[in-house]
Amino acid sequence: MHTSTKLNLSVADLAQLILEWLRARGDVTYAGLHVTDEGGGSLRKLVAVGQPDQASVTEMPLRFGDQSVGRLDIRPAADDLSCVCAAADQLAWLLAQSTHSTWPRTIMQRILPVTEEELSRIVLDIHDGPVQYLFAALSQLALLQTHLRCSDPYCPVDDVTRQTLTNIGALLENSLREIKHFLGTFRPPEFHRRDLLSIVEGLVIQHEEWTGDTVTLEIGEVPTDVALPVKIALYRILQEALSNAHRHAGVPNQEVRLWSEGEWICLTVDDHGRGFEPPPLEGPLATEREEHIGLRGMRDRVSLVGGTFHLESRPGAGTRILVKVPHHG
Repeated sequence: MHTSTKLNLSVADLAQLILEWLRARGDVTYAGLHVTDEGGGSLRKLVAVGQPDQASVTEMPLRFGDQSVGRLDIRPAADDLSCVCAAADQLAWLLAQSTHSTWPRTIMQRILPVTEEELSRIVLDIHDGPVQYLFAALSQLALLQTHLRCSDPYCPVDDVTRQTLTNIGALLENSLREIKHFLGTFRPPEFHRRDLLSIVEGLVIQHEEWTGDTVTLEIGEVPTDVALPVKIALYRILQEALSNAHRHAGVPNQEVRLWSEGEWICLTVDDHGRGFEPPPLEGPLATEREEHIGLRGMRDRVSLVGGTFHLESRPGAGTRILVKVPHHG
């Protein structure tokens, strides 16, 4: 992890433009931007416009999440400071993005548990809302069909109506089945209570039951005190890798291996299917195409916990995904 807090000149230029814009609008007569050095300690001035008058300078701390990233000093020239506040938010984001490599990694890792909590809430909302409505609709439809079968024989229901009701019932049942499958896929396991081994084994069993595929699972020695963000990242990466293999490889078998090397946990997922030409995932040519969202997601989750992600594939030669992450994150 890099420890330098040096900012690119382009960041300073952007900050300068924002401050100049505030002064040109007449919101301030002076504005100075200070950046927080590593460790959240001292401040150093990055850019300034105008001449300060210490007696009338207002200090605005800049925070991104729960981290202090700098301070904006201004000498107001207007009563309405809404644009100044908006600019301060943009400056905080700018400083955060330019110095994110110096943050404690736990800040970025916090994204993973929060995402899982949000996912749990969404799953629960869907289960308690649309799923219950669909179930109620199916029940009402079944009652209606029963009533029609017992209706006056002198006023029979035509075959078209009966078939239409049957089709509606089938559509509702299929919709309910697919939604329940979706909920089962995205319902997070008990990451806090279960160890990594149990989580991986459970996911493999679930994948085999739902797809009919066979997964060969090989597990070496793995630490029991794996950090929560690491467990979440490995679970979601393995889930995506197995899903991709099932949908695209054209073979009903996958191989998963999990082991540790010193402070690192290693995960490989292999298939011997049709393979493909992998898109670039790093650098200026890194893919942003919609069909590669799963690959980007795996790459980004690994990055959040300070690991490495490698994808190996070529047409006709299968696919291998190799992930290495520090077990403490």
